[in-house]
Amino acid sequence: MKTLKYIATGLLFMLLGSVSLIQAQDTIVNRSVSVEREYRPVIQDAGKINSTPQVLEPTTDKAPAVFSDFNLPLDAGFNIHTLPAAEVITEKPTNKEGYARIGIGSYSNTLIDFAYPLINQPDMRMDFTLNQLGTFESKRTHSTTKAALEFDKIFSTFDLYAGIGGGHEYFKYYGNNLNRADSVVDLNAMTSKYNNPIYTEVNRAGVSTTPRLFNLNKLANDSLDNTFWRFNAHFGVRSLPLTNDLRYMAEMNYNSFNSHNGINEKVVHTAAKFNSPNDDNRMGIDFDMYNMMYNSTAIPAFNFWKNYTVVTLNPYYSIEHPTWNLRIGVRASFSFVHANSINPSPDVRAEWKVAPEYLSLYGGITGNYEVNTLDKISGENPYLFSDLRVKDTNTPYNLYAGIKLKPLYNLMLNAYLDLQQIDNQYFFVNKEYKLVNAPLSMPTADSTLYTNRFNVIYSGAMVTKMGVRANYNLQNFLNVELKWAYNNWSVDTQQYAWNQPKYEGEMNTSVRINPDFSVSANVFYQGDRYAKLGNTAIKMNDKVDVNLGVTYTYLNWFTAFAKINNIINSQYQDYYGYDVQGANVMVGAAFSF
Repeated sequence: MKTLKYIATGLLFMLLGSVSLIQAQDTIVNRSVSVEREYRPVIQDAGKINSTPQVLEPTTDKAPAVFSDFNLPLDAGFNIHTLPAAEVITEKPTNKEGYARIGIGSYSNTLIDFAYPLINQPDMRMDFTLNQLGTFESKRTHSTTKAALEFDKIFSTFDLYAGIGGGHEYFKYYGNNLNRADSVVDLNAMTSKYNNPIYTEVNRAGVSTTPRLFNLNKLANDSLDNTFWRFNAHFGVRSLPLTNDLRYMAEMNYNSFNSHNGINEKVVHTAAKFNSPNDDNRMGIDFDMYNMMYNSTAIPAFNFWKNYTVVTLNPYYSIEHPTWNLRIGVRASFSFVHANSINPSPDVRAEWKVAPEYLSLYGGITGNYEVNTLDKISGENPYLFSDLRVKDTNTPYNLYAGIKLKPLYNLMLNAYLDLQQIDNQYFFVNKEYKLVNAPLSMPTADSTLYTNRFNVIYSGAMVTKMGVRANYNLQNFLNVELKWAYNNWSVDTQQYAWNQPKYEGEMNTSVRINPDFSVSANVFYQGDRYAKLGNTAIKMNDKVDVNLGVTYTYLNWFTAFAKINNIINSQYQDYYGYDVQGANVMVGAAFSF
């Protein structure tokens, strides 16, 4: 479609982590929402490294950057609001290529974005990006810094791309320590008051399952902060998008994750995709291999396999038709050293364009084996206990169906139903310790402690998700995006799906009052969540976050912005014991050059 063509063309000029030619994919069901609207693609956050960088035909002229204040919801475990990078529009052509953005706010919140193409030629591109996002208040100090260098070279028959990047993350364990009565406790005060009693850990998960003993002084004086270092390098080659013969992609990624107070991880991920024509259809195979290596110098007891490998094979046959398509395949993941040796799942996906311009039906049954690297899990929850390595997650089947409806030219609706069976779903719970020898003067409530580090517990689970997504765009004046979902968890061995919301919703809207002035609003909601303290389920406050913003373009190279985040001063927690910032303001400016 014409709109999708514009969106694809806009991807070329992302000045961030993705900068090379995307391989044309088979015509299969895409479970992501295809939001069709006026041409307003959003540039990715600076510093994010994309293992499959993307651009399209390099002859397209780049549109100017107008810096947006569009808000994203809080990431799990990170308690300040992220601001996006620039928004691209088609008016006012310019030769400017790079941009920088700086913001500062209450709670000592900071934002820095920078991106610049070091090489910008029709058949070759190299981009440098830098991003810093942090809060430096004394309690919730948390800062992330990322940098990346991406290269892409287009040859006559193939595309060669590579990239390197690194990141630094520093944060404090600022959450509360609790006792079995769900009361906040001071571990240092308890140490002297009760003569340093001995506790034993509960639910120790990993290879070494023998619970360890800790005196209260050791728990009280555990490190108050942590530092993560990340490094990524990737190299790949792939066929050009428009080829009708053999389509291929071969790529190697190296990821290093180092925790100052925890486990270090090295991952080599090798991926390859091949498919070739078979009459009017295509047949192919996808291959993935993860080689994981672990070590630790900061903790005495290592709690996971030091090295292991996961290999996934996914052969398929794709039947392609102008109004419908069907992909039939099977996926099998082989996990060496731990878990099940063979993890098979189906891979059947279909879409029928009943009325190609207005109505499409899609569905399928698939499965997945997900490698839960430290890098991935620490992004979800950085406050894990130091020697915890979360086991991989196997989803034997995932059944889904949906409808995409376009009743108006600028309105897109998507309703879906998703059912997953998960063998070993992980849930975050506060790390638990039980008293070994109770002093006579110690109250019963203090016989069990829950620290501000997190453990995981595992259970088989089934989750049914029903949701709807909608997008409405009125030219370059109004854009509204709505998301709502209901999650019904059935957990085999637990009372609740801990920390998982039953209801979730989001609304994003922006209004361009005139070419130089725009306002935006964001509402983010997650409800009906529970935390686990021993055998007690604690109902957590709903996440309700309302944010307002405004931008003003004073010159064609200068834009000022202001944000009011959590305007209703909502008091909720991402994880139990970790409260987020209240109402806060950020102001800043963006420059294109």
